[in-house]
Amino acid sequence: MKKPIMLGAVAYDPKVIPIWDIIRDYFNDNGVRLYYILFSNYEAQVEYLLSNKIDVAWNTNVAWVRSYELSGGKTKALVMRDTDIDFQSVFITKASSGIKKIEDLNTRKFALGSADSAQAAILPLKYIEDKLGKNHDVNIVRFNSDLGKHGDTGRSEFDILEAILNDEIDAGAIGISSWVRMIEDGMFPSGEIESFYVSSGYCHCNFTVLESLDKTIQEKFTEMLLSQDPNEPIIKKMMQMEGLNKWVKTGPEELKGYEVLTQAMKEQDLMKNNW
Repeated sequence: MKKPIMLGAVAYDPKVIPIWDIIRDYFNDNGVRLYYILFSNYEAQVEYLLSNKIDVAWNTNVAWVRSYELSGGKTKALVMRDTDIDFQSVFITKASSGIKKIEDLNTRKFALGSADSAQAAILPLKYIEDKLGKNHDVNIVRFNSDLGKHGDTGRSEFDILEAILNDEIDAGAIGISSWVRMIEDGMFPSGEIESFYVSSGYCHCNFTVLESLDKTIQEKFTEMLLSQDPNEPIIKKMMQMEGLNKWVKTGPEELKGYEVLTQAMKEQDLMKNNW
């Protein structure tokens, strides 16, 4: 390939620089030139992908759905992390709240995270509306932290935990990875916070391209990622920072994991790529 592959990613945390430096260096060391551009938000990245200004976008599930729908189905998901498969949303509350199921949320204060977060806002609202109807009596409170990052920073989810601990709200929605971290880091007294609903699995991030991208570039990009050895120290370091154990080629089964989010985004009129 004469020109380098141009990859886009969102700078949601300082650690993204060493992550993409390691990936870039791996490609370059193996004879494939790769450059990356960092964006401040996913909306700009989607615009650049659809305008052919970048070749590959490391997209959240929300950015993937928008890219696919706005292109008329002319995008393709190449590769994802193993941890992007069967991602889940978790509803949490104080053990003493008396909330044991979604139906118990009526008249209670329930928090959603950043409005552009699939795991903490878009899908949780769908789960509530599917169970209780759109005219439910749940008092929805929103924590719109770090909009444009699609929940990548997780800040709104930790704001929700703090609000529950401080009795400002009764319950809230977070992603499974945040829930695991909260438990492992001992962020609340043992037994004080519990989950009362865990969603079915859905898919999270993927590397997105336009179908019109040169097939050689698509194949070489996929090949390079799948060839990374998780046991190689520098690759292991990158994978730990990026939260995966191995890269997985995206196929028909994985794509089914985006169907529920696509439906939710259409129902909530979230398909426009405003930035």
